[in-house]
Amino acid sequence: MDYNLVMILIVFLVCFFISSTMNILLKTTGKKDWIITLLLSIGLSIIIVPLLTG
Repeated sequence: MDYNLVMILIVFLVCFFISSTMNILLKTTGKKDWIITLLLSIGLSIIIVPLLTG
């Protein structure tokens, strides 16, 4: 099993959970806001994991 893929998935879920919570708390629940949240979470997870693994 590829552990980088698992780490990317975990980091994505954490980023998405934090962003979703912020969307709900700030009452920015439009479709555009959720798409931005999804793309930001994907981008951050793809960038953060290689930095952490070296």
